[in-house]
Amino acid sequence: MQRILAQSGKEWKQFRRDPLSMWLAVLMPVVMVLLFGYTLSLDPDGLRLVIRDLDNSALSRRYVETYIGAADFQLIAWDSELAVEQALETGAAEMVLLIPPHFGRDLLAGRPAQAQALIDGADANTALILRQTASALNASFLARENPALAPPVRARIRYWYNPGLSDRRFFGTGALGMVLIFFPALLGAIAASREHELGTVIQAYASTLTPAEWVIGTALPYVAVGCVELVCGYLSGAVAFGYDLPPDPTAFLAASVGYIAIGVLFGMWVGHATRSQSISIQAVQLGVFLLSLLLSGFLAPLENIPKAIRWLSYFIPARYYVEVVRDALLRQGGWRTNGLDVVILLGLAMLGFWGVWSQVRRMRFPD
Repeated sequence: MQRILAQSGKEWKQFRRDPLSMWLAVLMPVVMVLLFGYTLSLDPDGLRLVIRDLDNSALSRRYVETYIGAADFQLIAWDSELAVEQALETGAAEMVLLIPPHFGRDLLAGRPAQAQALIDGADANTALILRQTASALNASFLARENPALAPPVRARIRYWYNPGLSDRRFFGTGALGMVLIFFPALLGAIAASREHELGTVIQAYASTLTPAEWVIGTALPYVAVGCVELVCGYLSGAVAFGYDLPPDPTAFLAASVGYIAIGVLFGMWVGHATRSQSISIQAVQLGVFLLSLLLSGFLAPLENIPKAIRWLSYFIPARYYVEVVRDALLRQGGWRTNGLDVVILLGLAMLGFWGVWSQVRRMRFPD
């Protein structure tokens, strides 16, 4: 144990010699959590709307007011023929609402009335939201004007765990999964590759450290730094986005420590394999951050990923940790709901330890 602590002390002294790196290691995760939480959103706001009312009746005006009163829309033109023609072509609006003549007369006569919504489909997600919003507003207008047309069964929807459907809470929790895999992996990669670049790895030959002791002693300081990043990232997110620890946080904490260890050990493995700080940093950016961002379910459900590449997500630790952290901080879950994910993360940490140990087990590094 003393030899492990001595190796950890040596790594810590090297790390703290660069105060800038220390501050960046703590502050950048906080910045990334806040940036992910505040900048990412699946729900577009202030959708620009152009209206052309060719009927100009009392009913058509009330129909128009249904759209204007919706918080999702921002009216930029009304009854401007030029705007209607050019709005979608120039990108000035996402939707154009056209109300034909005799709209009100047909409604009063009990005949089907038509209105046309022209939607910019370049952004498929926004277009789908606009279609759903237009359908809901149309149904609301009909039910208000003619209660007989209202559906006989009306669903009362109540949202659990995230009542306000806040994207900030959703992405703010998942951002911990991006932060706690990227920065620890970066620290581990730099530490291992620096040993080769400076030639200090030769000290391992002269010491009495076993390969396991060397790996543990080298990784411990960076796992500790990762735990500090966890605390800072959680506190900043809790203040900004309003999430809380579950009543039993042990599953969340165990998964977090295992996840941080995975990042550090993978970074060390990359650093020893590349022996270059610049190459190891690029490898971590591509092999850790990018894959975790795209294949973890952080940005979109895994079911949206094509089956041909979805299987790769089973090898991405972030897939399991993002589920754990969202379950813990949003649903207040624990071992019962995500125990298997925690076990998988701890198993991947052991696999990462074996990978680095296998590199240094003979304590000999080729020239």
